[in-house]
Amino acid sequence: MSKEQASIERRGYQIKTVMAILKAKRENKNIIVELDAGMGKRVISMLLAKHIDKNERILIITPTQASVKDTKEAFNKFKKKLGIREDEIGILHGGIPQKVRIFLLKKRILICTPISLLHVLEKNPKAIENFNFIIINEVDKTIRRAAELPMYEESRPDNVNYEDFNITAEMYGDTRAVYPWNMLRRYFPKKACIIGMSGTLRDSHVIKRRNQITYSKELITIAEAIFPKNKPLEIISMDFLLERTDAHRYIIRNLTRVKPVYVYDDLMKEILDTLTNEIEVAFKKLAKKYEEMLKEQEIDLIEAALPLIPSDDNLKRKILRLALVRKFLTASIPDHYSKFLRKPMIQSILRKRLNKELSEIIPKFSTKIEKILEIVKEWISLGKKIVILTSYIVTAKKIQERLKNNKLETVYLITGKTMGKNKIIHKFRENSCPAILIMTPVGERDIDLPEADLVLVHDVVNTVKTMYQRFKRGRRSFVLILVYKDTFEEIKVKKLLDRMQKLYPWSISIEI
Repeated sequence: MSKEQASIERRGYQIKTVMAILKAKRENKNIIVELDAGMGKRVISMLLAKHIDKNERILIITPTQASVKDTKEAFNKFKKKLGIREDEIGILHGGIPQKVRIFLLKKRILICTPISLLHVLEKNPKAIENFNFIIINEVDKTIRRAAELPMYEESRPDNVNYEDFNITAEMYGDTRAVYPWNMLRRYFPKKACIIGMSGTLRDSHVIKRRNQITYSKELITIAEAIFPKNKPLEIISMDFLLERTDAHRYIIRNLTRVKPVYVYDDLMKEILDTLTNEIEVAFKKLAKKYEEMLKEQEIDLIEAALPLIPSDDNLKRKILRLALVRKFLTASIPDHYSKFLRKPMIQSILRKRLNKELSEIIPKFSTKIEKILEIVKEWISLGKKIVILTSYIVTAKKIQERLKNNKLETVYLITGKTMGKNKIIHKFRENSCPAILIMTPVGERDIDLPEADLVLVHDVVNTVKTMYQRFKRGRRSFVLILVYKDTFEEIKVKKLLDRMQKLYPWSISIEI
């Protein structure tokens, strides 16, 4: 549910989705629903609870404790409208005693994390049997980014409609789910209708099958890894909802504009170009070494396939070390990444290729952070709220320090180590004055901030879905990405945005 909604707005596509779920249950089918960020996954869960029989039960599995609590708050807020009593709703997450967990599994509506549910079922496997509907939120997070498949292949589920995703039967293959889903899926009762929901189901990932590494559609993997093979699976895509419901009226409300902001740093360019050239040479050698396994000689594929290359391979180790240092350069600050540049292998490469000492090439400060400071000052002067996303805590703290040193006092910081995260978010949301919220990836997880006018992205990762989810933190915000000009990062960002526009075109506008 969109947090800015004061009441449950009647939307046709949500009712259509709930009716499709109820029909799937009657026809003994499972269902996957593709629903973009901000389109109301929680609302669909609540409407389903309203429309099912009073003796039917719903299990909602959501990735984190924060999302469990947010979902419970949403149910409590609208329980009268839904015709649900508060004592019918339970939450299950880490820290709850085992005896209490068993009691909670008797609730009509249970909201839980996957790991907490597994811990209960390992000792009480039948505790899940009386649930009629099992909702898996963020179902795309149940599978690996790269998987090595067993030698056998199981048969494809019957009656799977993949038309909207251009998927054929020949593309279907076997794979493995991530923990705890590889264990949890075994406990799903046969009678239950399993409902997977996500806004990012169109990515591909890497699969190793019979000593061949190729790309595979994530949707196929989700269908096979999580959903039973002997039960038909229906898919409701965004294409279907946009074409046949009123979804198009609401999707425009979440339009996010994305634009790269280029930062030129000649010292950074020298180092990044040197490391990039070294990485490319190593990738070519790796592709040659594993040419039978990597028949598609694309750098992107080889890079994605690295987890499937033997861990004792020296070329793989070299690439991972170089890539990590390069990541630190684009995502961190000189005080942090300089110690990695001083490692013997890195120093040797830089001296050999540049014929310079480290003291001559390490930047004195982060030009990205200086650019952020410039942008923030401008937007704060306009009375706007700003969210800044960065990969590392050390960078987040440095940004916070620079902002405060420039008399920008209303600055909040959330990382994976932050206590009282909800209080900080509440302060940011309720602050009537301009405010700035800095977040790292663990800190930002499961947080939506429709109040943000601007999202500043300090650095990016290669995964389209991860970056799309980050861009949509602010829903209809303007997103600016900091990019080192004329480096590999510029190429990476342009490629990322191009893929994003093709995969998730409905609510994102990219300006290159």
